[in-house]
Amino acid sequence: MSRLKLAAQQQETRVVDVYLNGLAVSGRKSMLSLLNLSAAILQHNGTAHSYDWTQLRYEHVAKVRATLLDNTYAVATVNMVLAALKGVAQTAFNLQLLDADSLARIKTVKRVKGDSGNKGRALSREEVKKLIEATEAHPQKLHRLRDKAIVLTLCGAGLRVGELVALDIKDYCQRTQTLTVRQGKGRKYRQITVSTLVARAIQAWLKVKGNGNAIFTGICRSGLVGHKALTPAGVTVILDQLAEVAGLEAFTPHDLRRTFITRLLEQGADLNIVRQLAGHSDISTTALYDRRAGQEIRQASRLMTF
Repeated sequence: MSRLKLAAQQQETRVVDVYLNGLAVSGRKSMLSLLNLSAAILQHNGTAHSYDWTQLRYEHVAKVRATLLDNTYAVATVNMVLAALKGVAQTAFNLQLLDADSLARIKTVKRVKGDSGNKGRALSREEVKKLIEATEAHPQKLHRLRDKAIVLTLCGAGLRVGELVALDIKDYCQRTQTLTVRQGKGRKYRQITVSTLVARAIQAWLKVKGNGNAIFTGICRSGLVGHKALTPAGVTVILDQLAEVAGLEAFTPHDLRRTFITRLLEQGADLNIVRQLAGHSDISTTALYDRRAGQEIRQASRLMTF
């Protein structure tokens, strides 16, 4: 391989790696997948690490957009791909490998408008009650306390599952009943004051969990509390088991976040305050999590008087 070709390949790899390394760890895998998809459209057998992103131009981004739409990809997916391509272009510009005019043109490629459809669901109050009761049905006390704290923290603080498993002991203040999220999506930092019910569940678990920095850890078959933090997959397994015990329809950890947001809105909380609690940059994102019934919305419109 010639030195010139090797240098070009290293340059291509450098751009995508710098871009990915600038993202939250939880988002790197999905963005890499989207860039692989884009590279395959733009180049035969192309990958994120083989495609020359320094040569990315408006027409390439437009081609990817059109190809995805022609193949009926979801609106949300197409817009995520566009965000990834614009992010790579910005990185190439920052590395002085892409000119300002090319970057400006790439940024003019418009997002796709349209309803991508409401995904997921919010659990009803009765379902949440059954879920909590399911945690109390476990024969082992450690499991009961940990699982109840997990359910109440997800429902009562609206954390992403990645944020939940990243919580350390130092991130909870018993005096103020405050959780500090240090590794949220986009590496944001926020504080959430939880209700007394949630605080009691967390404190009851911390009282018995023993040593270890992570708040939510695994429990060994021997009945001892482990030192390693639970993984998102581990939390999903726990919730699936609880759902089965409670006799509930399937739901995801993220649905408990939707439940948190929906419940706050039901209680009349200001949408912008809910946005801050959820750690969203854009208030429109928070609105997408609203799972209040259509009947409630129709009733609200009937209250309008002139």
